[in-house]
Amino acid sequence: MIVTANRVPIAKGYEQEFEKRFEQRLGAVDQMPGFIRNEILRPILGDHYIVITYWESEAAFRA
Repeated sequence: MIVTANRVPIAKGYEQEFEKRFEQRLGAVDQMPGFIRNEILRPILGDHYIVITYWESEAAFRA
């Protein structure tokens, strides 16, 4: 398994909109071979969300 993490800066006041858009995304990645799941971590302090994606292998991630 491989796990990727991305820091996504969100401007103050747009947090709810970001979370809403993330929930309503098209989900194309969900259909990719080797995709397991993704998570979004809300910041307690600061303005960066963390988006974590889980893949079966590095090859699946790179594809």
